[in-house]
Amino acid sequence: MPEFAHSLDRLLHFAEPYLVGIAVILWAVGFGAAAIDVWRRSLQRPRWPSPRFVWPCIGFLAIIFSILGGAVFLSHAARDEVRARLSAAVTEIRVNGTPAADPERLLSALRQIKAHNYHHSHPTASYRVQLQTTGGTLELLLRRDSTVPNEYWVFYPEFVRANDIGTVVTDNLD
Repeated sequence: MPEFAHSLDRLLHFAEPYLVGIAVILWAVGFGAAAIDVWRRSLQRPRWPSPRFVWPCIGFLAIIFSILGGAVFLSHAARDEVRARLSAAVTEIRVNGTPAADPERLLSALRQIKAHNYHHSHPTASYRVQLQTTGGTLELLLRRDSTVPNEYWVFYPEFVRANDIGTVVTDNLD
């Protein structure tokens, strides 16, 4: 599963601009077909939309929902991978290159990562957290929430398309 998620992440990173371009073209074709149908049948009321409108719209929606579904899947896969790596024994935690003040509390908070609860805020100050585990080095980027000062958005650089993978609540980075 992790290899599939990483492969999908790389594929979407490369293909997404092209897919969005195709979706926009399909939307334009569908909109044009609908406009022509309306112009041709201004006095008649058709019972069903034209297939020249329906198929491009289905293609547009399929592409957009696939991209959104892929992003949600990658966010879950990244969070699961981080949780699995955090369950290994951690020997050292560094925040912005210096040893963490209270590594046990920070590790406890990181192990309680949860899905992001969006509340019209944005990330601000950044903290690069490096954990040395028995499974290797794990690097995370924590960014403070703009409205809740002890909430941090967690970014996992191993995934390009995952954006933030969740949040943690801690007072350990102040």
